[in-house]
Amino acid sequence: MKPGDDIYSKAREILRGEPTMGKKRLADRLGVKTPTSRRLIWRFRGETQGHSSDPVYQNVRKVKEANPDWGPRRIAQELHISEDHAMMYLARWIGAQAFQSHTGTAAERPATEAAPEAPNAGSTLQDAVGERTRDLCYRGPQIKTLEDLLVYAKVDSSIWEVERWVVNKWEVGARNPATGEILTAPLFQVKAWFRRKVIETSLNEFKEALTEVLRQDAPVRPAIRRASRGEGMLEIALMDLHFGKLCWGEECGRDYNPKIAEKMFWDAIEDLLAKSAGLKPEKILFPVGNDFYHTDILGRTTTAGTPVDSSIVWKQAFVQGWRLLAAGIERLRTVAPVDVVVVNGNHDVMSAFHVGEVLHAHFSRTDGVTVDNSPTQRKYVAFKKCLLGLTHGSEEKFSSLPILLATERKEDWARSVPAAREFHVGHLHHKKSIQFVLPATDVSGVLIRVIPSLTPLDSWHASKGYGSKLAAEAYFWDPECGVTVTLTHSPE
Repeated sequence: MKPGDDIYSKAREILRGEPTMGKKRLADRLGVKTPTSRRLIWRFRGETQGHSSDPVYQNVRKVKEANPDWGPRRIAQELHISEDHAMMYLARWIGAQAFQSHTGTAAERPATEAAPEAPNAGSTLQDAVGERTRDLCYRGPQIKTLEDLLVYAKVDSSIWEVERWVVNKWEVGARNPATGEILTAPLFQVKAWFRRKVIETSLNEFKEALTEVLRQDAPVRPAIRRASRGEGMLEIALMDLHFGKLCWGEECGRDYNPKIAEKMFWDAIEDLLAKSAGLKPEKILFPVGNDFYHTDILGRTTTAGTPVDSSIVWKQAFVQGWRLLAAGIERLRTVAPVDVVVVNGNHDVMSAFHVGEVLHAHFSRTDGVTVDNSPTQRKYVAFKKCLLGLTHGSEEKFSSLPILLATERKEDWARSVPAAREFHVGHLHHKKSIQFVLPATDVSGVLIRVIPSLTPLDSWHASKGYGSKLAAEAYFWDPECGVTVTLTHSPE
């Protein structure tokens, strides 16, 4: 008789009489600890029911049968589960060997039909997979840690990475119909939120291939001789153009299509440049993206798959859009060197990245133009004693932006002055300013500017009664004290 078989023989006799007995009560009857009684119960299940179809158990079974001399510690290391769980599943496997010898077959019992370890101890797993995110929620008695959840749900770490996770525990009870005794057992909830890695990998591969091809044909543009410039940075903020969007004036109050969008784009640039002519900036900051395109992917939908009114197909919108942006950058370059910063929107995540790569390649041999298309949600611009954060505003809470500015750009934060720290966002299509004061900063805190948009209401927003003044703005950043001039363009 193997070590432990004697205690198992006693446990088997007890469990034959009360198959639903929980581990705590069995431990009291046998005078052992609950981890031991749980393994005894699992061995009894294997002997009476055969193998389980539980995914974690099946992984343990495969490893054990391929490596008969491996013990629980080595198996736990191989599968990234706890040693306690490895021992538990091995106990089931041992029991299943006896079941096979008695019946001639090793039956596979669905996990949902397994005899409960405790009252109502069934396990559930909710798995919501989106284009960029995945949410897992396990409820049951077996999975207690994030590591166990990853194995149980077969999460591919090369595709998904954990953003955050939480574990909750509570007690449940039920009355034993045979004895009337109240049985209790712990249940666990393990939740994890993931984001997809493969998108970034694909984008990087696309970037390398596309950039190499386009650079070969990029025109060479020599430096422009300009009159002596002053100091300061001019930010031209054309947020949420939604190129390709369709609005019918009789329904929405104003017509809008790519031809109108192009005219509004040029009117805004020329008007803002004219109004800022006396400032003579040393450089121009031109944020690109922020829902520059109205649709994304292959259909006439946003990145998330929401159908929207669009007047042209996505290929036509992309080509016309990037050429419009390139021409706009060329115009700004005649005034001062241009720093282009690409910011994701929520309508055009992929299109914004792609247009950023095209612009980066197109201007790769142009003096006086830089393009930042790094694959981050938030971008930052450090200018002398000024620090500016740029994001679309659809993902983060506004109240978290000052902390992100301070923590994600610690060195730039230290060099900047409190009055010259701002975050500029779009998304809401109307102008708004919010002053956040951080406990550890000067009273001036961080200013959040919501930048207005040039695009009119579509049918859905018009039906809901939304409305805002159409506008584009420019900001002049003084090197020492931040934004000192705000210029506004309002379309006719």
